[in-house]
Amino acid sequence: MTEVFDAIVLYQRDHKEKDLMVKMLTRQAGKRMFYIRHGKSQRYQFTAEIQPLSAATFEGTINTTGLSFINDVKATKDTTFLMTDIVLNAYMTYILGLIDAAFLDNQPITKWYDLIIEALNKLQNGLDPQGIANYFELQLLPVFGIRPTWGQCVICGRSDLPLDFSEELNGTLCQQHWSADEHRLHVDTKAVRILSKLANIDLRLVGTLDLKTQTKQEMARVMDKLYDDQVGIHLKSKSFIQQLASWQNRMMQREKKNDNQTP
Repeated sequence: MTEVFDAIVLYQRDHKEKDLMVKMLTRQAGKRMFYIRHGKSQRYQFTAEIQPLSAATFEGTINTTGLSFINDVKATKDTTFLMTDIVLNAYMTYILGLIDAAFLDNQPITKWYDLIIEALNKLQNGLDPQGIANYFELQLLPVFGIRPTWGQCVICGRSDLPLDFSEELNGTLCQQHWSADEHRLHVDTKAVRILSKLANIDLRLVGTLDLKTQTKQEMARVMDKLYDDQVGIHLKSKSFIQQLASWQNRMMQREKKNDNQTP
């Protein structure tokens, strides 16, 4: 049966000589694989709409088992800003990779589709892409079976003191109880405070994300450690983001050195 559905493209891969297999996250039916006959042909009319990170309203057939098909595109959402900014592109690719890793195919996950659309809106309006990615990392931890306590001490419940994060106790520790874990992460307290806020807020209510470089580095350190040690997934898109950060740091250091040498 032909139906109209909203979807965002996760990725595509070649199939035979001229065809494509395109994986999409649909709002109505979860992740599905679509067979695009002659998708590599220059004459295929929906080439732009089936590119990774594209979002549109499609008409087609979503099958319960096997492959699904696209007949038409009814409307498109502007995601061209992702194609012209390598950093935004990298973070959205990573977010979609997390969603793909967290959920089974054919499982309706409307809530997460709507969150991705909200994230696209936030990124288009200039919110920090790492902060948005950290939001998804935090929100997806329970899906992966990890349920840390954020924003209050796991021992006494206090939230009015500086907090650090303890992997051993699976949550934040207030300053009075830092001695309970000598291997706590020693994270900058501002980074812990922002992560705690992102863990406990609706994305629609996030109006600004003005993050300093040091704070972002600390936030990334916490989330990378949790995903490496406890979740155990290692996405290529995350490795690329880490490489980007390394390149940017080297460029900043070089520019700073050149400025200091300028008479």
